[in-house]
Amino acid sequence: MIDINRIRNNVEQIACSTGEFLKEQQAQLHQSDIELKGTRNFVTHIDTEAEKMLVKKLGELIPGATFLTEEGTVTYVDGQYTWIIDPLDGTTNYVHGDTPFSVSVALMKDREIILGVVYDPVADELFSASAKGKVTLNGNSFKTSLHQTLTNGYIGFGIPYSLDDRGEKILKNAAGQFRKCSFRIKGSAAIEICYVACGRSDAYFHSGLSPWDVAAGTFILECAGGTCTDFSGGRNYIFNKELVASNGKIHQEIMDKIINNGETNP
Repeated sequence: MIDINRIRNNVEQIACSTGEFLKEQQAQLHQSDIELKGTRNFVTHIDTEAEKMLVKKLGELIPGATFLTEEGTVTYVDGQYTWIIDPLDGTTNYVHGDTPFSVSVALMKDREIILGVVYDPVADELFSASAKGKVTLNGNSFKTSLHQTLTNGYIGFGIPYSLDDRGEKILKNAAGQFRKCSFRIKGSAAIEICYVACGRSDAYFHSGLSPWDVAAGTFILECAGGTCTDFSGGRNYIFNKELVASNGKIHQEIMDKIINNGETNP
C-alpha cells in the first residue's frame, strides 16, 4: 500500500524541477538540436534528457513500478503501478521559443489513474490531483466553469499530426460554430485540459492524442468535477486517441454539434 499524499508531494517537486530544467534549456536551444519524428512532430535531445530525469526520480518512489513514456527511454511492461509521463508536452511550441509547454505525470494502478500532476514552468503553475475534490493549482482548490452552452463558450481544440476524414469533418463542424463561441489552440494538450479543469476554458477536444498527453490532465479535470469521454461518449479516452473534455455542462452540446453533428457514431 502506498501513501498517495506523500507520493503526490514528491511528484509535484519532481515535475517542478524537471520543468525548470526545460525552461533553462529552451533559452539555449539551437536549430541543430531539433529533429522530426514525422510531419510537424518535433523532438529534441532535451525531451529525452527530461524523460530520463523523470524515470530515475519517479522510479525511486515506487520500486517495481513500470513506465509508459513518450520518448521510449524505457520499455513498457504491464504492472500494478505504471507511471504515464510526457516530459515535454508542447514540443512544437518549445522549439519555436513559444509557450505553453508542460511536464505531465500520471500514476496508474490496475488500469485506473490515481494521481495526476501537470506543471507549466513558464507560468509557474502546478496543477495536481489525487482524488475527487482533492485538486489544486499552486496549492489552491478550484472547480470547472459554470458556463451552460456553446454560445459565448471558450473552447480549446487541437489538430492531430495525421488528420483523417472524420477529423476534417469535426473541424468543419467546429467552424460552423465560430460565430457563437471562441476557439483557441494552445499547443499543449495537458495544459489545455487543465485550463478546462480550473475554469479558464469550458471545453477541449482533440483526436490523435496519446496516453501521456491526456492521462494526468483528464484525471485532474474529473477530480475538479468535469467530464471526459471519447468521441463515442465512452470512457476509453486515454488509450483511444479521442478526447472531449468539458465542464460537464456543455458536453452533450459539443458531442451533438461538433463531434457528431447529428450523425450516428459507428
